[in-house]
Amino acid sequence: MKFIRIANVGPLKEIAIDLNKVNVFMGPQGSGKSTIAKIISYCSWVEKNVSINQSLDDYQNDHDFFEKRLTSFHKLNGYFNKNSEIQYSSDALDIDYRHRKFSIKWKDRYAYKRKKISYIPSERNLVILPEIEKVELPHNNLRSFLFDWLDSRKAFNVDNNLEVLDLDYSYYFNDIHKENHVISKNRTNDIHLSDASSGLQSLIPMLTTIEYNTSLIYNGESTSFELDEIRRDTSRKLLYEFIIGKIYPDKYHTESLTKEEIDHINSLISHATGELQKSIDQYHRIMDNLFRTSGSDLIIEEPEQNVFPATQKTFVYSLLEKIINSPHEHSLTLTTHSPYILYAINSCIMYSLVKPKLSEAEHKTLICTHSELSPKIISIYELVDGKINHIQGKDGLIEANYFDTIMNGLMEDFYAMLNHYD
Repeated sequence: MKFIRIANVGPLKEIAIDLNKVNVFMGPQGSGKSTIAKIISYCSWVEKNVSINQSLDDYQNDHDFFEKRLTSFHKLNGYFNKNSEIQYSSDALDIDYRHRKFSIKWKDRYAYKRKKISYIPSERNLVILPEIEKVELPHNNLRSFLFDWLDSRKAFNVDNNLEVLDLDYSYYFNDIHKENHVISKNRTNDIHLSDASSGLQSLIPMLTTIEYNTSLIYNGESTSFELDEIRRDTSRKLLYEFIIGKIYPDKYHTESLTKEEIDHINSLISHATGELQKSIDQYHRIMDNLFRTSGSDLIIEEPEQNVFPATQKTFVYSLLEKIINSPHEHSLTLTTHSPYILYAINSCIMYSLVKPKLSEAEHKTLICTHSELSPKIISIYELVDGKINHIQGKDGLIEANYFDTIMNGLMEDFYAMLNHYD
């Protein structure tokens, strides 16, 4: 399990948590929810970056590199001071940033399994603007999401469109005219996404990216010149580490081999047994873990934006179904200030607790049955005054008094006047 600790960063005084498969952060505006999500996302990206390159050099040679990249990519300028601290630990490495001093160390440099890290920011509806791909955006999380959106939307056309939850609309991309369309299910209405409601403009980029990154991306992974270069360089390092170095112990991965040496190595590999075969198998296993995507880490800011409460519930059920029931190793980090999001999550937890007791008739009345959420794989937190509170009871459900507090706060004026109403 991954661990993260953050102290004195922006509004956060100190938080320290183990990261679960599903992590939810609840709190008002400016409480630090997004700060946590951004740092989790960035540390996960650093882990991925150094693991697939099999090198810590960029971070060890420039101790400002970590903070500079984090603040620029996630727009956290002004959030750090001399007392800021970040600690991140996983199976692969330890990151320690304290008082402007940075260290990164391997725990097991071969433990990482490649993930698609997808940060879906709260400003996501900006990507639906016409010809947004021609706008020169700074290198930040919105630009990264734009590229994810430009890739994912190509998977949907008028004959293979994306249903927008349980609403009467679907989305498709017109590749010829480079247009985003919203079409009614009976196909009587077809409009540009930029002319659709604010709720659809917020939902569709998010849903499209989620569908692509939890499912469609695994139908055939794309590559790039940069990734091919990294794969070749890492393959060379690992070949020397596990195979060539055992045959020629004095050789280093930057040295060239003669034709005779290459022929000798190939001959040994083709007839390998025993320890050499184990080393060959280990090389292939590590390369597969590093360069075949095993799952997606989704980090989603405020999915409730411009969305009606009933649709928020449907969104949560759909999202959890994709995360939990996938053959891939997905994880989810969610920030929200909507109690409706929490109500929906609580229903999925409750279903896992009472499922054996429900009659067949009762099962049929529920719509959360494909989103069963074990309490063991979800952690839900509230942020208050820069600190974090775990708001689940022993059974994993969100504690009832938490919802009571929210509702009482919303209704206090009403209750104060109620005695005067006849």
